[in-house]
Amino acid sequence: MAQTAREGKYMERVNRLKNRVLETRPEMDLENARILTEAFREAAGDPLVVKKAKAFRKQCQEKTVTIGGDELIVGCSGSKIRAGILCADTCWSVLNDELDTISNRPYDPFYLKPEDQEIFEEQIRPYWKGRSNYEEWLAQIPDDTRELRDHGMIYINRKAVRGWGETTAGYQWLISQGISGIVNVVKKRKAELDLTVPGDYEKDYYLKSLLIVAEGMITLAERYAKEAERLEAKEKDPRRKKELSKIGEICRQVPAHPARTFWEALQSFYFYQICIFMEQNAASYNPGRMDQYLWPYYQADLKAERITSEEAQELLDCLWVKFSEPCLFQDALTAEFAAGYPMFQNVCVGGVDDTGRDAVNDLSYMILQATMDVQLYQPSLSVRYSLAKNPNSFLRKVVELIRLGTGFPAFHNDDVGIRMLMNKGVPLKEAFDWNPCGCVETNLEGRMRQYTALADINLGGMVELALSDGKNRKSGQYISARTGNPLEFQTYEDFLSAVKEQIAYATRAVVKGSHVIDEVCMNRPSPALSFTFKECIEKGKDYAWGGAKYNVGNGIILIGVADLINSIAAVRHIVYETKQATMAQLLHALEQDFQGWEEMHKLCLDAPKYGNDDLMVDDIAGDMFTFIADEIEKYSSKFGRMTPGILPVSGNTPFGLEVGALPSGRKAWKPLADGVSPSGGTDFNGPGAVLKSVANIPHARFVQGTLLNMKVEPAMLSTENGITQMMALLKSMCSLGVYHVQFNVIDQAKLIRAQKYPEEYKGLLVRVAGYTAYFVELGKDVQDEIIGRTVQHGISVG
Repeated sequence: MAQTAREGKYMERVNRLKNRVLETRPEMDLENARILTEAFREAAGDPLVVKKAKAFRKQCQEKTVTIGGDELIVGCSGSKIRAGILCADTCWSVLNDELDTISNRPYDPFYLKPEDQEIFEEQIRPYWKGRSNYEEWLAQIPDDTRELRDHGMIYINRKAVRGWGETTAGYQWLISQGISGIVNVVKKRKAELDLTVPGDYEKDYYLKSLLIVAEGMITLAERYAKEAERLEAKEKDPRRKKELSKIGEICRQVPAHPARTFWEALQSFYFYQICIFMEQNAASYNPGRMDQYLWPYYQADLKAERITSEEAQELLDCLWVKFSEPCLFQDALTAEFAAGYPMFQNVCVGGVDDTGRDAVNDLSYMILQATMDVQLYQPSLSVRYSLAKNPNSFLRKVVELIRLGTGFPAFHNDDVGIRMLMNKGVPLKEAFDWNPCGCVETNLEGRMRQYTALADINLGGMVELALSDGKNRKSGQYISARTGNPLEFQTYEDFLSAVKEQIAYATRAVVKGSHVIDEVCMNRPSPALSFTFKECIEKGKDYAWGGAKYNVGNGIILIGVADLINSIAAVRHIVYETKQATMAQLLHALEQDFQGWEEMHKLCLDAPKYGNDDLMVDDIAGDMFTFIADEIEKYSSKFGRMTPGILPVSGNTPFGLEVGALPSGRKAWKPLADGVSPSGGTDFNGPGAVLKSVANIPHARFVQGTLLNMKVEPAMLSTENGITQMMALLKSMCSLGVYHVQFNVIDQAKLIRAQKYPEEYKGLLVRVAGYTAYFVELGKDVQDEIIGRTVQHGISVG
């Protein structure tokens, strides 16, 4: 009984903090942009990286500092919670283009107050007009890249010209050494330079920029310490007074100095997390393997009796709420491709350690419990599961979290993840330490620079272009490779060759756009982020310039996997093998969106489908995705070989709006399939058959990750037998070599009710793609796509 009362007491705090987040409407926050603009004016004449460092320091010195009631972990990257931060130096024009629509756009609206609009128009826009990275990129992208982009056949990720997300900073180094310890390393390296040597002058002012951002971070923590002390002085409640005193003490210690306790380690981590987001608005600053780098502090506290496991759990839960306070500001188009204000702060537990042994510890379970306790959309939680090394008790805890229906955790096959890192050029010893990044991408703490999801290719569009000799059905314009009149394709191989040529053409166009972005982004240094990359200090070279230990070519993402496979299979089956219809008849039916061609539509729907363990279809999957991996890996950037991945975010919905009817039976302008999942309603043989089909994709070659969504009824996990069956399914996934799976465990009727009565379901979480979002904050098209996914009514793997 005492245990229940204790849990109830600390959960009251967590629930109050959580409700504050749920009840806050997202809005724009221009405070950082205003301060940055003032700093750039003041630093005129300094090298760009020094300007950026001084602007960051000024933000730390002047930004609003508040500590909310009940908070144990403090800090905010902006001046308000659930706010979109504008990085004026990289993307001011995004807000400029949407001043009149940002508050009520369909996807991820941000309320813009009149006084903030005035700040933008009078202070920010006049200085930055013509100076942003985004404007440079728009002016420089090649014509063929622009053509395919404008017609929805490819998408160049606009966040790629904004902020350096999709990375895992060196949190462990910062927590263990403190800023002061890293500053000593910077000063030592700076003292080694000889300014008469070519290149050392640039290194000198670069290292100076790191010292400037260090000063800013320490100043920010000191300001929070003063605020805690101010609040403590007027606090009447003895319990809260004691907490504020402790917060003030902790903020004096970290991040300036090494963390000594678990609470200090958590606070040091979070100060740095808000700082790198404050420096550049971007998604996917990934905390990584928190159960590994926080474990020594928790273990030492327990041994010294400084903390109980219950107190540590409360601190973790409070941090979990903090993860959900910021929102990613995106332009309207990018929001369609990643709807739901996603931050992609990916925390990872489990897997193996750097010796290849079981890495699961008590903190692994506590982090899973934090997600169970808090049930907010952030942080993204991923599990690395080693079939050979991790215990059954850990897998069971994972399934207990899955059955709550929050969309967490994302489940990763550890062996495949390790191979993905090795395919990026990382030796096995370090590959053991990989962590999931963003949606399902692979990363390495404090050592890897990449854009994991720079651009997307519309695979449904590639089929359409192959069947139209490069003409876009929606616009009627020829926009791609001329691959021949499909009426003249004599064999299935002729048709398949045309599809492959369209994919090759789109890949080439994307790579050209990638090179432009790489060039533009050299002008976007990030000294606060680079501060915890050891090789950036040693080389005197920013993260943006390739200073990290491993520099990987940008990620090219494929969307519409099942649409591609099913369409190829349908053409092969209907036109070339059974000859149930001619190519001419099929093309006429597609042009009419099957109107008046109901029998043809039935033929297309009845053709063999991906996800059913069908040999012919699965052979197509293996062939096509080996070809695509080969095609992407043919190209390199100045930072390394280009890298493929399959993670749609919510891009399958806007891409579908650009694609007409397909031979798969999918009607015009409907969403494409998500990730490596079968198209909704086309997988009939249960989850075991889905996994067997998905296993034909060479997952380890798609080094930026592959994403499988599945939806099961809550009743399927309500019994002990259901839990056992789910554990068996996850083990089978690993045995088959599938990289990733995640689940929506939710009643279909509940989703439909939430769509109709959103005010009653503000906290309803769903798994969109590689992230969880509040269902009612998604656009209707994305909601409909989630509702339309196949519901698995049984879990048995057979």
